[in-house]
Amino acid sequence: MTAWPEGRMEFVCTTPAEEGEREEKWLGEVVVKNHSMFMAELLIYGRYSCINAVIGKYMSGQYICIPDIDTGCPLSSLSDIFWNRERLSAHMNETDAVTVAHALRALSGYTGRDWL
Repeated sequence: MTAWPEGRMEFVCTTPAEEGEREEKWLGEVVVKNHSMFMAELLIYGRYSCINAVIGKYMSGQYICIPDIDTGCPLSSLSDIFWNRERLSAHMNETDAVTVAHALRALSGYTGRDWL
């Protein structure tokens, strides 16, 4: 069973630099509010946003649901920032997608696993 963090976990978000622009960085936090063997409820904070998210397992892999904005999508491994950001940015603004993708990577680093 996965050992989930207690309290807040901080991480740094970075956006890829577009041509002629510079990379942006900001601080984010993730809190595991509830968890079981196959799901975890998260509060993700970053750049003026607070995102309620549920990550879980289903027969094709992992998913994320963000009920406050009526969206969800499949996830790659939790540490795959590029793929998760690409999928999430189709459903939310780019800054929030980057924040959520980095929060998932921070969770994988804490648990030592890329999967729930």
